[in-house]
This record gives sequence, structure tokens and C-alpha cells, in this order.
Amino acid sequence: MMLNSYLPNKSKRYAIVGLAIASITPLAALAGEMLVGVGGTHTGFETTFSALGIAAVAAPIAVTGLIAGLGRRHDRLAQQIGSERAAAERFRKAAYHDSLTGLRNRHALTEDFDQIAARMPGQSAAMTLMLFDLDRFKFINDTMGHAAGDAVLKALAERLQAYCGDSRRVYRLGGDEFVILWEGTHSTDEITRFCAEFSASVFRPVVYGDGAIDTFCSVGIAMTDGPAATLSDLLKRADLALYRAKSKPGSNHCFYSVDMDNDYQNRRGLEAAMRAAVATSAFELEYLPVIKTATLSPSGFRASLRWNHPDLGNIEQAAFMPLAEQSGLIVLIGKWMLRQALGDVGKITGQAEITLPVSPLQLQDQGFAPLVAMELKHAGVAPERLVIDVTSNAAMGKCPVALTNLELLRSAGVRIAVSEFAASVAGLSMGRPYPVDRVRLNLAGIKAIAGEKQMPQMLNLFLQLAATVGTLVTLTGVDSVADLQCALKAGAEEVEGSFAGPALSAERARQFFTSLAGLAPAQPDSSDLRKAG
Repeated sequence: MMLNSYLPNKSKRYAIVGLAIASITPLAALAGEMLVGVGGTHTGFETTFSALGIAAVAAPIAVTGLIAGLGRRHDRLAQQIGSERAAAERFRKAAYHDSLTGLRNRHALTEDFDQIAARMPGQSAAMTLMLFDLDRFKFINDTMGHAAGDAVLKALAERLQAYCGDSRRVYRLGGDEFVILWEGTHSTDEITRFCAEFSASVFRPVVYGDGAIDTFCSVGIAMTDGPAATLSDLLKRADLALYRAKSKPGSNHCFYSVDMDNDYQNRRGLEAAMRAAVATSAFELEYLPVIKTATLSPSGFRASLRWNHPDLGNIEQAAFMPLAEQSGLIVLIGKWMLRQALGDVGKITGQAEITLPVSPLQLQDQGFAPLVAMELKHAGVAPERLVIDVTSNAAMGKCPVALTNLELLRSAGVRIAVSEFAASVAGLSMGRPYPVDRVRLNLAGIKAIAGEKQMPQMLNLFLQLAATVGTLVTLTGVDSVADLQCALKAGAEEVEGSFAGPALSAERARQFFTSLAGLAPAQPDSSDLRKAG
């Protein structure tokens, strides 16, 4: 023990031991030889003594080297074993822990779930699984970069681990998805309180750079209810509950219920039908006329999607577009709409414009602007005849990819419009961070905010602001002569609504524009429109 303290190096310890043994061995041999000599005559004693003297010198050297070598080999073997154990531990940690946050991962969740279930064979172990993700996480990544997203994930992971402690296990499944596994039987009231408390405690703003990033979450909750409840069952149920929580206003959590399975199957069926509708031309574009306020001559159309479902009949786009957005099918549908609309407007003589609604998901695709350029060329339509109508999420989100697409489109001659009331008002701002040629103001939206009496004054205010920044205004929801007079008085350049005309098929739209454009007074030069835009 003392040798270990004074000589921590194992090779040196073995060398000292070897030297000691080698030194004692010749002396022991000499003592034995002398004892033999005492008992009788030994004529070779002097020779033996001489030989032992040589051995006394050589043996320590030889034995010391031999034992020191053994020590070095033992040391190397111990180091190798230690390295292998450390590597195995690192491998296990990597296999069962998330590299970014340090939380346990899906493999660990599977192992922990199985261990808990194994404690009660033949019956269901009581567990609550809470699946949650960050609201607007993609927006954080797109607008602030992945470094900001990683910083948010790490900060929230630390808070989660600290808040849940040892009584509840926390896992990161990947991306912005997390799981809390809570062993034992708990009432819905207890779980609801926990969700409210942990949301308030964990999902607070995360300091990043010179500012702070707001964080919010949605939670789907599933509980074991029988021996057949597997981890896969719980995750699927929690995912269905999470989907419902995201679509339920006023609450960030939802418990799984059996009716969600039916909703899921219906949703999957509708998604498959939408995908097939693109391939089988079951979708159809209708065109809402847009007319010039001063001359009542047509300036173009706004495309609207209708679905001719084989079983459900004609479905308006408001009934299926939210699901198309959530499922990502809007990108596929949007490509079809772009090609179809440009093909239809290309058959209309004159300068009829086509306003095409575009999803934020489409604008977040780096290939969107090149796709539009290719389809314009394919249809033989001038870029100035296409108006891209974006929503508030896309226009005001400051997504770098979306902004780049908008700038590329505008530089090519495509017009940019914003819809939805809040986005339209923001689009009139002098300091807007995105390119806008025109805004689409809804008359009903202004009435709802200002009231019937104050509506004309508010409309005038918006139109004056539009004139100041050089932005053309299309007033939508114009359904009567009184609405048209209001638009004329305020100075809106274009109107859309029941007064302008009903939705038309592609052929009827062509006839409508050709006939009315020929009867209408002289139209302003296209360069004047560009100046107004």
C-alpha cells in the first residue's frame, strides 16, 4: 500500500519488486551452499562462491527487466480495458441520450417503458404519457437560424429536467418533440394542473443574442387503459390528442379520446383523396372577376379552387384547404393551381391579370420563384399579368427564403399582393420588410372593426395611406351598388365581390373578359398600372 502511494507508476513498482527478488535469490542460494559445506567436505566452495558473486550482480538486472516488462504489459492491458469500458459507456450514452440537449431519447423511452411494464406482468402498468412540441418552432428556425432554434431547445430541456426532477422522466424524440413519462395513476384534474404549471414554468421567453424568443407548447396526453396498451399505442394516441390540441382555441393541452381515431381515419382518407384529385383532375379552378372601379371594365380574375369529390360532390376550398396546409399537400396542389391558372389566362386576349393565392409553405420553398418563372414561360404569359396573393404568415413572418422568393418574383415583373385584414394594413406601412405592390382590403372586415357609420372614414384613411406609399388597393366583398359607391368615393382602384360578378369557369371567364373589355371605355396604359403598383 505504501509502495502504491510513493510510486503511482505501475511499471516502476514492478521494477522495484523485481530488483528485490533478484537481489535476495543469490543470497539465498549462497546460504544454502554454505549449509551444505558445513555438513561435509565441499571442495568447490570457492568456485561456487565466485559464481554466486557474479549471479548476485547479474540476477537483479535480468529479473528486474523481466518483472518490469510484465508490469508494463499489465499496465497496457489495464489501460486498454479502461479505454474499452469508457468507449462502451460513451456508446451507451450516445445510444440512449440526445446529443443536443442531453435528455434521454426514444431508445431510452422504449427501454424504460418496457421495464415499468415488466414489473406488473399480465396487467397494465399505470402510466401517463405526455407528448408535446413547440409552437412556431419552424418559424424560429426560418427567421432566426438553426443556432437560435438549438439554443431554445437546450434552454427548454434544462428547464424541463429541473422541473420534472426524478418523479417524471423527460425525453426528446427528435426535432421539437418531447415526451414526459409519468408513472402511477393520476386523475385528469391532477394532470391538467401539472400541464398548466409546467407550461408556465418551462415555456418562458428564452434569452438569445440581444433579445428574447417567446416559447409556447401544445400537449397531447394518453394514459394506459389495459394490458394491450403498448408504447406505440400511447404515442399514437398522444399524437392524435396533440393534433386536436393545436386546433382547439383557448387551450394548449388535450386528452386522448376514442373519437379521435375516427377523425384520424377520415383525415387520412381525405388526404389520400386530395392527392388523387391532383392526378385525376378532380380539382377545378373558378375565376372571380375583378373590375376597375372607375370604368367597371374587367382588369382580371382571382383564382379559387373547387373540388369535385366523387362521393361528397362539390367542395368549397375553405372546407379542405386547412387540412391541405397541415398535411403539406398544399405544395402539390399549389403547383397544379399555378400551371392551370396560367394556362387558362394565357388563352384570354388582352392584359387580363390573374391573382393566385399562395401558401406560406410554397413561399418557403427555395425552388418556388424558379418554378413560377418556368410556368410563365411555358404558358406564354407576361410576368406582369400574374399577381401572387400571400397571407400574413408568409408576408409578415420575415422568413429569409420567403422574402427572397418575393423579391425574385417582383424583380421579374410579377406583382405581389397581401390579403387578410391585418396583413393588408401592415402592407401599407412605409417600413414594411417585404415587397408589396397592392393590398386587398375586405369591406366586411373594416365594417366589423369600425362599424357601419365609421366605416367610410376608416376606409378613406386606409386609401390615403395607400396613395402615400404608392400601393394599389383592391376592395373585396363589394356586393351592392352602395358598396361600389363607397369604394368610388374612397378611391379604391379595383373591386371584387358579388357586384363584380359570380365565379366563372375558365371558358366563361374568357368570354366575360373579351366581351366586357371590348365594350368598356379605354383602359389605362399598363405602364400607368405599374406606376400605381
